[in-house]
Amino acid sequence: MVIKIIISLFVAFALSRAILRYREKSFGIFALLFWTLIWLIIGFFVWKPASSDTIARILGVGRGVEALLAIAVVGLFYAVFRVYVKLEWIEHEISAVVRNFALRDKGRK
Repeated sequence: MVIKIIISLFVAFALSRAILRYREKSFGIFALLFWTLIWLIIGFFVWKPASSDTIARILGVGRGVEALLAIAVVGLFYAVFRVYVKLEWIEHEISAVVRNFALRDKGRK
């Protein structure tokens, strides 16, 4: 029971952070809806863990917790991949900007 309360408090905290980021205009309505949905799903499965057994049966996994962990791991790997791609793109863009500044400054001398 204690872990349910701890996770529920964390879910509430994470939701408050998402709302705050939306109000600060750090991200848009779609990001707010996405993260709200994610955190509400997590909160749902914390209080109704038996409902994850349906997902486990569909995926052919023994228990609902195993199915949720498998989905979470796949989701995290995808998120890391997206961050990696974004960082590579940012690095490429920064290199281009620095190269342009260097060439422009070289032309002034």
